[in-house]
Amino acid sequence: MLEFIADIYLFKDNGGAMPGDGWSGMMPSFNMDGDLIASRILCDKPLIKEQWHEVIIQLPYGDKFEHIKGKLKNEYEFKLNIGGRVLGKGIIKCVE
Repeated sequence: MLEFIADIYLFKDNGGAMPGDGWSGMMPSFNMDGDLIASRILCDKPLIKEQWHEVIIQLPYGDKFEHIKGKLKNEYEFKLNIGGRVLGKGIIKCVE
């Protein structure tokens, strides 16, 4: 499993991808240059839309995507998707 700390921002207007705010345990796709990878977001409070939040992102099938490890660096910018729609964006803060 790959795990890192990131700041994420959920869009208010997301094309109906998610009507309410986000939550710990939600599982959007991690969009890495068009490759959609299953992910889980962990946090200690609700993820209010249109605000930045520090979270932990887990890529549960990280061993399957070993080739992306080299791309996951601090300051890497990514998108979050649900059902093919962009839900939000993020920036990696700390990869170990």
